[in-house]
Amino acid sequence: MSHRLTTPRRLTPLPWVGRPIDLLSSLVLVVALLGMASYAITVGSYPMSLAQIWQQLSADDTASSTLGGVLWELRLPRILLAILGGAVMALAGLLMQSLTRNPLAAPGLVGVEAGASVTMLLILVLWPTTLPPALYPLAALVGGLAVALFVVGLSWRRGVAPLRLILVGVGLTAMLSAVADMLITYGDIDRVESALMWLGGSLHRGGWGQVKSLAIWLLIAGAPLLFCHRQLNLLQLGDGVALSRGLNVTGWMGLLLLCSVVLTSAAVANVGVMTFVGLVAPHLARQFCGDRHGALMPLSALFGALLVLIGDTLGRALFPPLQLPAGLVVAIIGAPYLLILLARQRHR
Repeated sequence: MSHRLTTPRRLTPLPWVGRPIDLLSSLVLVVALLGMASYAITVGSYPMSLAQIWQQLSADDTASSTLGGVLWELRLPRILLAILGGAVMALAGLLMQSLTRNPLAAPGLVGVEAGASVTMLLILVLWPTTLPPALYPLAALVGGLAVALFVVGLSWRRGVAPLRLILVGVGLTAMLSAVADMLITYGDIDRVESALMWLGGSLHRGGWGQVKSLAIWLLIAGAPLLFCHRQLNLLQLGDGVALSRGLNVTGWMGLLLLCSVVLTSAAVANVGVMTFVGLVAPHLARQFCGDRHGALMPLSALFGALLVLIGDTLGRALFPPLQLPAGLVVAIIGAPYLLILLARQRHR
């Protein structure tokens, strides 16, 4: 009588985690994010202690108190906006790097960021009363989407080739940058000053409206990406491998590119230009999980949120009452790390 030897079945990991070490890394980043948020809520031109904050959070009526106004109208929406904005830009950057198979790609590589930026500059500098602030994200989305469709149309040849997409995007971005420079040079000085603060990635005007808008776009175009990790892994291996596994390469590239466009436009409209976050956050995540997108996407989002929150907190705390734009602080801090990282990879 023969006995068959069977190997025990491996438990299928969660689609967005993969390994226990990935879950541990995510938990560490969540704890770090909560700790940074707890510190960020206490610093600024009007410092508060954690005891005062807890008292305001547990109080029934805080609208009439100064502490309540600072907490609910300034600090909390700004912190949440920094977290959401960083996560959105990181996911947009990761998608662009994966679709172009270029680790140095940024969210604005195909002109999306430039299109959304020029649209916002036209509104802020030339027609400030044309649209209510609540419609700014929609206007930026239309501008970014129009530029992205134009770039895809110019680079299309029996499908979207990453190299052509990059070349056309770089050329169109240069042209749109010239338009932005012209608006800044010849526009009204007061409106231009406000636009320049926004271009630097400043959150000083962040409110609950921007938080709600960014959260909605993150749920629409960001949350479904957690279940697209297999398709992204196949696209990373090349079109031939993806086609052999039955993947509709053109359809998936178009859908994922649309998600990147939507996320980038929403971030530009609500928190300004923070290209560097979308570039460096996926690199930080790859140090923990490699190119496995099931873990890479949540880790990139957490790193992006942490980067922007640190940048905004330092921008408020270093030289009060002067506020440095979060995008500027993140670039100053993160650029040396990226240079060191690239130098290490060169010698491998």
